[in-house]
Amino acid sequence: MYHWDDVRYFLALYRAGTISGASRRLSVNYTTIMRRIRALEAFVGAPLFKKQGTDYSLAGKGQDLLPIFEQIESSFTRLEEQATKPCTSLRGTIRISLSESMLRLVAPYLVGFRRRHPEIVWQLDMTNDFVDVAKGLADVHIFPRFAPLENIDRFQRISLGRFFARPYIHRNFRGGRDRPLRAQDVDWIAWDTSKITDELSRRPSSALGADLNIVAMASSGTVTMQLAHAGLGAALAWDFLAGNDPELVPLDLPELTTEVEICLYALPEALRRAAIRAFSDYLVAGLAARGQD
Repeated sequence: MYHWDDVRYFLALYRAGTISGASRRLSVNYTTIMRRIRALEAFVGAPLFKKQGTDYSLAGKGQDLLPIFEQIESSFTRLEEQATKPCTSLRGTIRISLSESMLRLVAPYLVGFRRRHPEIVWQLDMTNDFVDVAKGLADVHIFPRFAPLENIDRFQRISLGRFFARPYIHRNFRGGRDRPLRAQDVDWIAWDTSKITDELSRRPSSALGADLNIVAMASSGTVTMQLAHAGLGAALAWDFLAGNDPELVPLDLPELTTEVEICLYALPEALRRAAIRAFSDYLVAGLAARGQD
């Protein structure tokens, strides 16, 4: 599958003609541009650009897809225009339970939604656990869908998209030069799942096997990423967290790369509240437009 962001990167490179120009347009680094173009080329099954020196021009498949991608861009522009029309009829407190990592994903949309509805108040419960919204502790819960949860039929599950988590390490790492890199060649920062719930133990970072050299454990994905940023070792991190960190680079370890669906969970009666339904719709549309970074 492709994401709107892949189309955005394609159009930026087409219009700028160079990677550096596209990077400036989108305020992302060179690596991110190339990764997203390669992902889109893998999806369509053909090269989209021809390279001559530092200049990029459309290949045959790119020329075929250009009008389609420009139409997609136009559709999302119209969607954004409609979504940004002011509406002040929504008010009240919306209670959301989520982890620090999930907050990093959705925080811009909390800001954007409240700009349109200034009488909305956010109440955030920061947790790594799956919170049972049926107990009244939150209106909605934002959580990765790693495995089926008990009594899930009580909830309405709204997909926010699929996102990649992969190993990242400090850019000064120099392993794997003489032979293909193995996970055993790297020091690892892992989730400490001994003090948190079973749901968390299903997360991608729990794929780190006992045969790997674990040098640190933490019960927070943002903490494991910060330790990787400092140079302690490698950590499994979401692309939307680590992908634009200039100090981190992804490791070529496909066996530890996963694509995970992130969902918003709420009871049907909560979604009948206009503010919560409007926010969930706004978040879905915003993340669809943003795509996976």
